[in-house]
Amino acid sequence: MPKYMGQGLAEKLGELAGLAPEDQEVVAYGLEYLLSSTIGVVQTLLAGLLLGLFRETLAVLLCWGMLRPFAGGTHCTALWRCTVLSCMGILTVALAAKGAVSLVPATAWVAFCTAWALLAVWLWAPNNSARKIRDSQRRRRLRRRALALVLFFGIFLFYLALRGTTHIQALAVAGVMGLAAGAFMLSPAGFRLMAWSDKKLELMQQKFAQRR
Repeated sequence: MPKYMGQGLAEKLGELAGLAPEDQEVVAYGLEYLLSSTIGVVQTLLAGLLLGLFRETLAVLLCWGMLRPFAGGTHCTALWRCTVLSCMGILTVALAAKGAVSLVPATAWVAFCTAWALLAVWLWAPNNSARKIRDSQRRRRLRRRALALVLFFGIFLFYLALRGTTHIQALAVAGVMGLAAGAFMLSPAGFRLMAWSDKKLELMQQKFAQRR
C-alpha cells in the first residue's frame, strides 16, 4: 500500500511541479519510505498497547531509532518486510525487557547492554546494507556521534535504573535493550539473521501469491 500511495502522490506532485519521470521515481521512493516508516511506527505502538507493553515498546523504539541514523544497520530487500521484521524485533525486545528486571538487577542490564553497544558501534558502525559509506571522514564522524549517543543513553538509563521505581527501572532496561538490539543489527550475525528472515518472508509471499 505505501508503494502505490507514494507513486500516486509523486505523480500528482510531478504534474504540479513539472518534474521529469526520473525525478518522480526519486520522489516516489522517498514518499514510500516515509509512509512505510510511519505505518511501521504506528502499528508497532498499537501492537505494544494491545500487549500491555506500550511504555516498554516506546522506550525500545526511541533508543533503537535514535541510534540507527548514525550507526546504520541491516535492511531487507523490500520495505514492507523491513517494517514487519522491525515491528517483531521491537516487540520481542520490549517483552524480554519487561521480564528481565525480575531476573537480574536493572543496573546490571544497563551496564552490560551499554558495554555491548559501545563495543559493537566501535567495531562495525557505520554499517549499512542499503548504501555503504565509503568516505573515511564521514565514517569517523558518524561513529563518534553513535558512540556519544550510546554513552549518553547509558549514563542516563543507569541513573534511572539506580534511582527509579520498579516501573522506571523496567523502562530503563527496555531502552538499553533497544540500544543493544540496534547494535546487534550492525554485526555480521545481525546481517545474517536479517537476510535469513527476509528470505523466509519472501518465500511466504511467493507461496501466498501462487495460491491466489
